[in-house]
Amino acid sequence: MSSDTVRIDNVQPRSRTKRRNAAAAVAADSLTFPLAVWVVHWLLTQVPATLAYRYGNFRTTEGFGPESGAYRGILEPLAGVAHWLVEPLRHWDGTWYRLVAVEGYEQGGSAKAAFWPLYPWLMDLGSTITGWSPETIGYLISNAAFLGALMVLYRLVTIDFDIEVARRALWALALFPTALFFTAVYTESLFLLLAVSALYGARRGDWLMAGILGFFAALTRSSGFMLLAPFAVLFIQQYGWSPRRWFPQAIPASLPVLGPIIFGWFLRSNGRTFFDFAEQQWQWNRFSATPWRTFECTLQGCSEDVRQFGNVSRSFPVRTIDWGWPGELLNNLNWSFVTSTEFRYRFGQSYVLELLITVMAFALVLIGLKKLPFYYTAFAVPPLIVPLLTPSSVIPLMSMPRFVLPLFPLFVMIAILVRGKKLELPLAVASSILLVILTMQFAQWYWVS
Repeated sequence: MSSDTVRIDNVQPRSRTKRRNAAAAVAADSLTFPLAVWVVHWLLTQVPATLAYRYGNFRTTEGFGPESGAYRGILEPLAGVAHWLVEPLRHWDGTWYRLVAVEGYEQGGSAKAAFWPLYPWLMDLGSTITGWSPETIGYLISNAAFLGALMVLYRLVTIDFDIEVARRALWALALFPTALFFTAVYTESLFLLLAVSALYGARRGDWLMAGILGFFAALTRSSGFMLLAPFAVLFIQQYGWSPRRWFPQAIPASLPVLGPIIFGWFLRSNGRTFFDFAEQQWQWNRFSATPWRTFECTLQGCSEDVRQFGNVSRSFPVRTIDWGWPGELLNNLNWSFVTSTEFRYRFGQSYVLELLITVMAFALVLIGLKKLPFYYTAFAVPPLIVPLLTPSSVIPLMSMPRFVLPLFPLFVMIAILVRGKKLELPLAVASSILLVILTMQFAQWYWVS
């Protein structure tokens, strides 16, 4: 336990007035500070995305950028303000969530089963009520959910740490280079809100609240089911190992297990198979491997058999990580080269971001074993391990820079490490610059994560 950690049971008794004043200060700060962080984050993502979309050019290397959406379909332009706010941030997976919201799972191709249902269901519901496009609703959900997530996360962190750690953790999360996905039409914001709220309820012993929110998190992403790990840690800490003390609280605590069961049943009732949410991952060239094999393929390249249509396998070469683009950049420090579609495409497809963030995430987890509450570790580790068991021949560490975003313990660990250090401000500035660059990449259909 670090010196930043607050052991609730060791806090010295204080007068009621002091306790009320402290509680009021935390309550007020838990609203205003996250709101300020959210505004800065939104400006750092929305403004570059809109400007890049308005004045830049779409990717033309390896195909036309907009054809990288769901089933290579190019979406119709949106009207009004949504054209400038939503369109730059509905790319890649956003096109898939829109397709599910419009068509459901019973029509069209089977690849839609890889996208979990709560987010597109809410997009469809909101679109039906308002008449707005599904992606506009998705954009609003993502941004509102991120604001809510910041507020709940602040309260959760201040249970185990002091206010300064909570504040720094929010900045670390909101300014992270890939935090653009909290603004985009993706599930990161909604999942973060549900997962953090579920853990907040569990940490306070409200297992009905925790279980219900954990269930909805498990309908949002596959990693929602993994909330059972931190739930188990907190549950044992609160009720011990005797099964006699577990009931009835154990019943709502187990609700996240229903997420994949209900989704599987829904897929089956709509003409798919029960496990299609996992089996259709092959359409992104995912295959089974050990974590060390995944890193070997990333660093040295490899050749792997990947399932294809017709349930047949085909051998695919996995290209090794590209370390050459920094040298090429240094040899061509001019605007035309830096903004060329060839260089920007190479930068996005180099795997460097994927590798660096994955290694950083595991390093933070290891350091956190001594500095963070154990339920933090239990929440972060399973979602980091599982993607290493199913790498892609396209990019072995595919989407890892995005998968780490809801893992808030990593950002709490960053907050602890940078506290009081001279590098705190330079790191925040550098991270913000990378966030702006990657947001512009995303808006013009270059791969980010």
